[in-house]
Amino acid sequence: MYDILKTSVNGTHPLSFCDTLPGGPPPDPQDLWLFTDPVARAVYSHENRLDQLEHDICSYAMYEGRWAPDELELKHEIQRLLRENTLIPKGTFGHLSPHPTVYRAICGGALEVAGYRHHFGAGNDILFEPWLARASNAGLRGPVRVGRLQHTTRLCLCCEAFPRAAILCERALAILRQTRQNRRTDNLFACQRE
Repeated sequence: MYDILKTSVNGTHPLSFCDTLPGGPPPDPQDLWLFTDPVARAVYSHENRLDQLEHDICSYAMYEGRWAPDELELKHEIQRLLRENTLIPKGTFGHLSPHPTVYRAICGGALEVAGYRHHFGAGNDILFEPWLARASNAGLRGPVRVGRLQHTTRLCLCCEAFPRAAILCERALAILRQTRQNRRTDNLFACQRE
């Protein structure tokens, strides 16, 4: 997985902005921008491509205009870890839509999402992983990726990263989402990786 340094795309936007605040309100399941770093959103706006990002999030990250319960649970866990000063914003965001803020662990710990404990060590990166990317990576449990990310400068929409999914009708996408929830897909889009 890749992340983008905010300084490589930043104009006049404060680098300290992130998609989650430690004392923020409970996550809204219908908030389109819930997992989008404000700097990434500003980049799309500046490039007059905000409508493309909106469509991509609605079609390939959310389901029927809502975030899934396990994704909302991840947001709660990130808020908790920020309050406990276990995580800090890294100054990067994920290269893949919805371009979530990347957090850096300053000490070891764990977060629990959908019944799974995700352990991390000091220096690990933590970010939200959209369902379509999870469907293409065997072994990922839940909407979180823990590890070290590599830097890139290329923003990528889910429809670009997984072009075969972009040609599926809504019924086929619904079946794919349901299959992923039941954990019956492993490497479904493995051939789409870079």
